Amino acid sequence: MKRSAGLRSPKTWFLIVLLAFVGSSTARSETAKVALQYGVTYLPLSVMQQEKLWEKHSKANGVELSVEWTVLGSGGAVNDAIISGSVDIAAGGIAPMMKLWDRTRESMRVKGIAALNSTSITLIANRDDIRTLADFKPNDRISVPIQKVSYDAVIIQMAAAKLFGAKSFDRLDSQTVAMKHPDAVTALLSPRSPISAYFAVSPFREKVLKQPGMHKVIDSYEVLGGPGTFSAVWAAESFVKNKAAVYKAFIAALDEANQRIQKDKASAVDAHIKVTNTNADDRALLLGIVEDPTNVYTMTPQNTLYFADFLAQTGFLDKKPVSWKEYFFEGIHDRGGS
Repeated sequence: MKRSAGLRSPKTWFLIVLLAFVGSSTARSETAKVALQYGVTYLPLSVMQQEKLWEKHSKANGVELSVEWTVLGSGGAVNDAIISGSVDIAAGGIAPMMKLWDRTRESMRVKGIAALNSTSITLIANRDDIRTLADFKPNDRISVPIQKVSYDAVIIQMAAAKLFGAKSFDRLDSQTVAMKHPDAVTALLSPRSPISAYFAVSPFREKVLKQPGMHKVIDSYEVLGGPGTFSAVWAAESFVKNKAAVYKAFIAALDEANQRIQKDKASAVDAHIKVTNTNADDRALLLGIVEDPTNVYTMTPQNTLYFADFLAQTGFLDKKPVSWKEYFFEGIHDRGGS
């Protein structure tokens, strides 16, 4: 009896199932670990995490990716995580990234993958007699995340160099105090604290400036002469080479995250609130920050070479780069960075 055209033999079905299994198993599995810090400056990463964009683009590149996200307290902590190999990608301020690039040029070869955000940080004082850096008295203290090496501390040095002269760039270093942002806010608002000023980032800046007696002294855009990259993502060369498909997928995912932020800022803020467990009562504040045109979410480095040149002049970097492309991987070299 002839077999019906609509039926298949057991052997045929076995081959179909086998081919399907082989086809489904061609995508290899990978894991990736990211260390970042808290704040709306990392909004693109929040969107990536909530929408699983990195996983999506990795799958398109033939990789089933599993991502672990870890929040750490400082640029030094994320750098330690990169050096120890406990994470693949670090996200933090541009100064820690450049320091690690300089330290590992002959070893791990750490470089930036992309910029994350250009935003202005503001030096806020709690006394009316402090209007410029020259108004700080010897006993006044300025809060920064990390003395001498954080982005905030370097901006103070750049401002001091402009006001007091290049050789006096470190004039206020001894008056800076390392504090986490919430602690700095508490200290600044306390009448008994020696903290007279605090270099504030969003959303702390917006909250503090609403308090009585608080006012701006300077901001980083004034010091830099325009928008400047505040945060970035970086990795060791081994990650870029050994996990090339995952690296390319990250760039594509970050691009998509930025596009989503531009199209729907409210949804991006909602994603940030979800993945960071931020108080939903802060939604309006966060949305206002994201909608502020001075906050730019872009992969293109802005004013980083000017920043790096100052770091080299003051001995923070041993090598003076001649191009921003020296400390960023090739994946974004086609963009008009600076």
